Amino acid sequence: MYSQIIAWLKILLPLGALVLLSTIFLYSRSPDPIARIPVLTGGADPTTTEQVGSPFYSGTTDGGQGLTLAARTARFSGDDDTGMVADDLQAIIDIDDGNRIVIDATLGQMDQGDRLLLRDGVTLESSSGYTVRTDGLNAAIDRIAIESTGPVDADGPGLTLSAGKLQVDGAQAGDDIQLLFTDGVKLVYTPQMDEAE
Repeated sequence: MYSQIIAWLKILLPLGALVLLSTIFLYSRSPDPIARIPVLTGGADPTTTEQVGSPFYSGTTDGGQGLTLAARTARFSGDDDTGMVADDLQAIIDIDDGNRIVIDATLGQMDQGDRLLLRDGVTLESSSGYTVRTDGLNAAIDRIAIESTGPVDADGPGLTLSAGKLQVDGAQAGDDIQLLFTDGVKLVYTPQMDEAE
């Protein structure tokens, strides 16, 4: 009797191990891709507070400029979930000539028209040393087309400036980026002294 039990165990135990191993490999082949997205929840109603942590986007505009978007968190907006709202959004535009524009906003929203709506305090900095501050900007994501929603203040090497509105344009490949200040422009220019003089 003892020898029969041992004989059966020699057969059943390896078969059981094979079943367990095959089960492990079967479930590990197709992980749920949605489960890999870092979703943060909080508050009493998770349907209104679900958000994605550290979202990131990288692409190119129609004019060939590189565009990178990154934020601290992102979530769907409104009851119809037609747009995304991002907190602490940063947009980086790499221009053909090696220059760069960095835009930081407290709040950013993507609307259905593929526009980026930046609100609650926006800073635009160019690699040439100029900084523009305003409350809000509307920007296209398929080309360089940016417009302020209100007054702007700017400063840089040798100048300070205030205006009622800013428009940035440079939609076609090879075009220079143009900053157009309108609606009551006040400019103070200080000539830069050459260190050699």
